[in-house]
Amino acid sequence: MSALDKETIEKRFGPLWSGKPEVTCGGRTRTISEVKRAFDLMAEDVVAIDLVEVSGGRAAFRFYDGEDRRVVVFVFDEDWEILEEHRAHIAEWLGDIYHETGALAFDAEAMLHILQKKLAEGTSG
Repeated sequence: MSALDKETIEKRFGPLWSGKPEVTCGGRTRTISEVKRAFDLMAEDVVAIDLVEVSGGRAAFRFYDGEDRRVVVFVFDEDWEILEEHRAHIAEWLGDIYHETGALAFDAEAMLHILQKKLAEGTSG
């Protein structure tokens, strides 16, 4: 794993959960639930994080893929074309905590709760 993936996601799109529940893309408001449906990401282990407006009329959807245990970013345009994809393992944010989670590592909601708590405490990195 490389911290570069995490750094790219944070530098380019801001800290996790710093986005919004909806964005304007192609002159139209897009909600998280609409984006999840459009990309067929309705599985229980796919948990939305946020949406971020990107230059050029594009948007980014950040979510946690529990099966892959990665934070994922899709940058897409007004036609729902995915232009970029970025992935970083959750261990890049959690560090040793990830290895201590045991079976919780297979629970997407639990992993994001742990991550949100760690970020709120200001101990990311």
